[in-house]
Amino acid sequence: MSNEAIGQLFNVRSHNPSYFSVKDNTSFRGEILDFCIPVNLHFPPPAMIEMIHGRLEEILRYYPDYSNVHAEHIGEMTALDPKTIVPCNGSTEIITRVCQETAGPILTSIPTFSRWTDLPEELRVPLYTIKRERCKHFQLCIEEIVTRVREVGARTLVVSNPNNPTGASLSIKEVIVLASQLEDLDCVVIDESFIDFSDIESAAQLAANSHNLVVVKSMGKSLGWHGVRLGFAVTNPKRAAKLQASLPFWNINGLAAYILKIITSFKKEFRESFERVAVDRIYMTKRLRTVAGLTVFPSAANFIFVELPEDIPGRGLRNRLLSRYGLMVRECSNKIGCSEQYFRLAVQRKEAVDVLVSALSAELSYGDVSRL
Repeated sequence: MSNEAIGQLFNVRSHNPSYFSVKDNTSFRGEILDFCIPVNLHFPPPAMIEMIHGRLEEILRYYPDYSNVHAEHIGEMTALDPKTIVPCNGSTEIITRVCQETAGPILTSIPTFSRWTDLPEELRVPLYTIKRERCKHFQLCIEEIVTRVREVGARTLVVSNPNNPTGASLSIKEVIVLASQLEDLDCVVIDESFIDFSDIESAAQLAANSHNLVVVKSMGKSLGWHGVRLGFAVTNPKRAAKLQASLPFWNINGLAAYILKIITSFKKEFRESFERVAVDRIYMTKRLRTVAGLTVFPSAANFIFVELPEDIPGRGLRNRLLSRYGLMVRECSNKIGCSEQYFRLAVQRKEAVDVLVSALSAELSYGDVSRL
């Protein structure tokens, strides 16, 4: 498969092609190792999969439960009041509703998850940004966020915590200070889609008792199943009811609903899976730091943000890693505030990491960048 053909495959605005598109269209013969899509590789356990298989005909035949039942199951897992929970078809569903309901202006940091920047443009809602600086390891301080909010007259603030793609994060104490200083805003959104993989305390309980705070959470990443499309928001009961009323009546499919129903039986395995991901992240970080010329930034998530040497074109390296080694990586040039010099690498198991490190070491040591 030529670099041009791979480039066309990855020519997707703000995101990446699906794993299936890459697998079906690449000429690489062998297993595709996915460093592109951050997902929990240590969950679900086999026993949970067997339970689903055993009930699959019934799951697919009948309508799923209603939203209040899903909220109760999520509440059992999170110790949150179900009345503060809005189950959704992936976190992007609730992100869409938040953007549709705000008059703006919206302020968000960049780089970030692309829907937070694309949707305001599509909806013609004024959008302002605050740039995460490399020299600060992409960390933001509360003072600069608040100052920027006042400067642009934002009515909605969005902060991803941990940030996607950099892995930078705010502590719960910083989130509390931020929320207290922005009580006059219409909405303060904390996108916690990757927080389960970190040791950061969630702001969900804070949101449940706040008039303007909304916490957005993805479940597909944590469950290890992006394909089931699960997520939820947490906010005060009044706002939660309003958000729920704006969503489709059956927005959670039958398979996702059954997973919510049985996940409470696997709490121990669920918690332990994140500990195993953390071990993988530590190993992967150490190994990536052995690659000459590669800059590796600290991360609180299940992905690692890296910077390539200045003379290495990221798109070309991405294409070569796929065609020659079967490695699918996330090159970040289609994220606002980023460039092709940055990769976001999903945490993988040790064996896969060793393949990636070997490939990167070989490619970055050649010196002939024209081939990329």
